[in-house]
Amino acid sequence: PTGGWVESGAVVEQIAKLCKDSGVQFYSGHMDQLYSEGSRVSGVLTTDGNVIPGNIVVVAAGAWTPTLLPWLTDLLSPTGQPVLHFLPENPDLFRADRFPPWNSDIASSGWYGFPALSDGRVKVAHHGRGVSVHPDSRGKVDVNHEIRAREFLEQSIPVLSQAPIVYRRICMYCDAFDGNFLIGHDPNREGLVVASGGSGHGFKFAPVLGEVIADAVEHHPNKWGARFSWREAGAPKTEEARYTGR
Repeated sequence: PTGGWVESGAVVEQIAKLCKDSGVQFYSGHMDQLYSEGSRVSGVLTTDGNVIPGNIVVVAAGAWTPTLLPWLTDLLSPTGQPVLHFLPENPDLFRADRFPPWNSDIASSGWYGFPALSDGRVKVAHHGRGVSVHPDSRGKVDVNHEIRAREFLEQSIPVLSQAPIVYRRICMYCDAFDGNFLIGHDPNREGLVVASGGSGHGFKFAPVLGEVIADAVEHHPNKWGARFSWREAGAPKTEEARYTGR
C-alpha cells in the first residue's frame, strides 16, 4: 500500500512495547530542567529531584519544547488547533473501507478528517493558523469554530453536519518559524540535541524521523539533515499546504 491510516495512540503504545522488548529502558517523570556538569549537558533533573544521566540528551517534547528550553522561543512556538469528534447516526457510512482519510484543499480551507474510530466517532479537524497557547493551559474549542465546522460540513459532507459533537480538544503543535523540523545539536550547549518543530506533521513522519534524529545525534550524514539542521530564526513562513486565513 502507498497510503493508510492508523490510530496514533495505539501506534505509540506498540512502539513503546517493541522498544522495551529490545532492551530500551524507560524512566517516568516530569522534566524540571536540564542537568549540566560544567558547560556540558549531561542529563535531566526531574521535578521530584532525581537526575537521569545521559551522554547525550535529546529533547523531543513537542509543544512543551520551548517551555522546557526557553532560549528557543524565537525558533519554536506552541500553537493550538481545534479537533472535533462527531457521532453520526450511522457510523458504518464512515468506516475506513468506504470513507478514507480526506482533506478539503487544506491550503484553501484547512479542513481534514479521518474514518470512524471503533466506537463510531468521526474526527474533523483544522490545519490553520491556530492560536498561541501554553500546552498546560490550552483551553477549550471556541464555539465559533464549531459553527464554522458545521457550515463546512453542510456544504461538503451533509450527512455529518448535524451529528452531535461528543468530544472536543485543542491539539498542540510545536510550530517552527519556517515550518520545518528542528533536529540537531544545540551549538551553544554541548551534549544537547533538539528534535522538535513538527508544525503539525510530527506523527505522520514517525517512520523516518527516528533515522534522521539518530544520524543527527551521531553526526552521520542524512539527506534531510541540512533542511532540518540547527539554524537561526528568519522570516516566519509555513508550508504551502497550511491554511493561513481566518
